Amino acid sequence: MKIIGITGPTGAGKTTALNVLAGLGGEIVDCDAVYHELLEYSEPMKRELTARFGRGILSGEGRLDRKLLGQVVFQDQDALLALNAITHRYVGKEVRARIAVAEAEGRTAVAIDAIALIESGLGKLCHAVVGVLAPAEVRVKRIVAREGITEEYARLRVAAQKEDAYFRANCTHILENSEDDTPEIFAERARVLFKTILGEGPIQATVQDIKEENFMEEKVKTIGELRREALLDNPKNGYDRLTIEDEAAMKTYCEDYKKFLDAGKTERECVDEAIRLAEAQGFKAFTRGMTVNPGEKLYRANRGKALMLAVVGSAPLSEGVNIGAAHIDAPRLDLKQRPLYEDSELAFLKTHYYGGIRKYQWVTIPLELHGVVALKSGATVKVTVGNGAGDPVFTIDDLLPHLAQDQSKKPLNEAIPAESLNILVGSRPYKNDEGTDRVKLAVMDILNQKYGITETDFISAELAAVPAFKASDVGFDRSMIGAYGHDDRVCSFAALAGIMALNEPRRTAVCMLADKEEIGSEGVTGMKSAAFDTFMSDLCDTQRIPLKACYEKSFCLSADVTAAFDPNFPEVYEKRNSALVNYGMGLCKYTGSRGKSGASDATAEVVGYARRVLDDAGVMWQMAELGKADQGGGGTVAVYMAERDIDTLDAGVPVLSMHAPFETVSKLDCYMTYKGMKAIYEQ
Repeated sequence: MKIIGITGPTGAGKTTALNVLAGLGGEIVDCDAVYHELLEYSEPMKRELTARFGRGILSGEGRLDRKLLGQVVFQDQDALLALNAITHRYVGKEVRARIAVAEAEGRTAVAIDAIALIESGLGKLCHAVVGVLAPAEVRVKRIVAREGITEEYARLRVAAQKEDAYFRANCTHILENSEDDTPEIFAERARVLFKTILGEGPIQATVQDIKEENFMEEKVKTIGELRREALLDNPKNGYDRLTIEDEAAMKTYCEDYKKFLDAGKTERECVDEAIRLAEAQGFKAFTRGMTVNPGEKLYRANRGKALMLAVVGSAPLSEGVNIGAAHIDAPRLDLKQRPLYEDSELAFLKTHYYGGIRKYQWVTIPLELHGVVALKSGATVKVTVGNGAGDPVFTIDDLLPHLAQDQSKKPLNEAIPAESLNILVGSRPYKNDEGTDRVKLAVMDILNQKYGITETDFISAELAAVPAFKASDVGFDRSMIGAYGHDDRVCSFAALAGIMALNEPRRTAVCMLADKEEIGSEGVTGMKSAAFDTFMSDLCDTQRIPLKACYEKSFCLSADVTAAFDPNFPEVYEKRNSALVNYGMGLCKYTGSRGKSGASDATAEVVGYARRVLDDAGVMWQMAELGKADQGGGGTVAVYMAERDIDTLDAGVPVLSMHAPFETVSKLDCYMTYKGMKAIYEQ
């Protein structure tokens, strides 16, 4: 719905213009009529005016008297300003209320009819401000004919009003009503203008909405400023645009996200936590052959390491589905299959790093151990050490600076060899033994007593060392979150929370939380596997819809993080096309590297669709590219969704220190990504 302000001097033709807009489905709010109603019925305004001007402005019946008010402020500029400050505020509140009613009724537009539209600040509520102008002589004749007054009095009234230059400087559009115009010609000119403003023509200047508390104080924008806002891309920090409602919701959402991070340090734990949350929202396990109905909430886990969820829509699957695809694996240090050894009476665990890490970042930090051990008996034992209260932690040692002269001369990526990423896990020898490797034996004895495992059980284990950091607020203002695993659990949680917030969308919504993205989406739990296709095929079979017919009409938001511009390292970023912290969800038309190699490269139509959906939902978003063209690059699951003939676009949260043990994200960007995911699901 568009809000259009109509202003201009008396006799210019505003009434004709308003009638035209009403014929186009617009609601007319006559501010003069609103003012009269408030004088009659508004007790709060009455109390405030009598407190300022005394009870002499009241009639014998105790009502506000417009003539008496006029006498009080006549030739008293300060009194007039005080009167306007009070009445404009009450009129403004009532106008807002009527706008809300009109929007609820499905009106195409609301016209605010006010002579003092600019001065009162009401023009700042409008998408367009139309000044209706006519030559002074024409206006004099019309006033005389309409009101039956003398020509002399009519000229005095015209002379007392603002000149045309004022309206030309402060309106976004001017509607001329010339001496030669018939009412029909002027009405047609007005109709063309209003249709343009309502969206059938070129881009229009917009006026930024203002908050109620600074309604009277903001400066009226010039036409140049309005056109600059309308035509040029001039993004603002999200906190300058954040509503009170969104700020409150953001705080709650981010606290929930921090809990999810602490509960899910590996992809297995993320799946367990996601299922727990989903079941609490009414999701149930989906098995082949089930009968499903619109509104049903389903999930299927893939080997405990990936998860698919769906909320069945009212539309048939032949119309496609809306997909949010993210990944829940993160860079880490996996234990080798024969990890435990002793050297110089210290016990260590050998590791093989997983994903793209900078090895030097992983030394001398506290580490936890998470994973499972599959015993020969067929039982599976869950291992978690370092995450609980009172648990020990582990670490990887590094050289002291006094002896690091040779190491310091090496390139950063060679200073810590991969085979030196050995985790220190013990130093106390086993007491009742005189053999070798007594420290190793003591460690193995502890593991055996706690988990019932032996050294050979490591062969069938998936154990990983992850940073022993809790998710924490970052900054004096607590505006950011620091944690391990933002890539890509920040987008995974957004996709999960978004689908859990649905009831019965029009199109079926699907959330895919994949494994193995950090190593190319390989394996049975990665995005390349047939598991997603099997899930979707089973879903389509419930309606006897061919899978490919569903895919070709579907849309996927590949929810993965992007790099936030870091002013400490500006040389690797192309700032004009980089994501900025606190500017919202980052959309990436393409990823890849060096000539877009390995990118799905979304079509212009797909990007345009996403823009429209996000704007309509009030989502803050920005375009993003991963560094300079020849600097590096990266990939996501987008290419694998696109290979399925699904229109796909990358989008996610900008991250500082990506792939480090402690990454940083903005709370605002986190929340806007959730809001964006939810908006996509709801289409």
